[in-house]
Amino acid sequence: MRFLCLHGGGTNGEIFEIQIGGLRQILEKNGHDFKFMNGKMDAKVEEELEGIVDGPFYNHYTRGSSPGSSIHEAFDHTKSFITKEGPFDAVIGFSQGAALAASLLIHQSKNYPAEPSLFRAAVFICGAAPWDSTGLEQIAPQGDTYPIAIPTANIVGKADALFPEGVRLYELCEPTKATFYDHGSKHMVPFDMKNTEEMIRVIEETLANATRG
Repeated sequence: MRFLCLHGGGTNGEIFEIQIGGLRQILEKNGHDFKFMNGKMDAKVEEELEGIVDGPFYNHYTRGSSPGSSIHEAFDHTKSFITKEGPFDAVIGFSQGAALAASLLIHQSKNYPAEPSLFRAAVFICGAAPWDSTGLEQIAPQGDTYPIAIPTANIVGKADALFPEGVRLYELCEPTKATFYDHGSKHMVPFDMKNTEEMIRVIEETLANATRG
């Protein structure tokens, strides 16, 4: 499958390519490939990366408060990239990138229910909670309603400050099509062999589910 890759806030596509390098190398050997998109908004680098990696750095939408209209700008930017560089079978996002992917999937399914989904599968890593299309409210689970209907892999870390948001994102996904893995660490993509093998397992399980669908 061909993946659209969405980086976290205050980073860029090259950094995300490094972050998922261990996963990507194995998945590429399994026949998958990856295309990395930079966000639209200039940003300050994440504090822990300052002085370590080169910029420029980007956000997908405004951070630190409700994104407002910048969420729609992120939707348009992403859909334009899909038109130019796609099609893509799946999306993989980290932190803000995961939230953007989820927000866009929910927005598309709500507003264009007759159209096929933008992606057949999604991988959310250390995801932040998605925003509704107004950019004013985060989307919360509502009973037995699951607005993300495609197969998903939800990878979280219980030591991550965004762990509750990652769980909330998982709860928005159709449970019969959602896999969940807690790597037990912080806001990062772990690179040790045990976690890498388990993350590959849940991702490949998700992709197989999408293929069966």
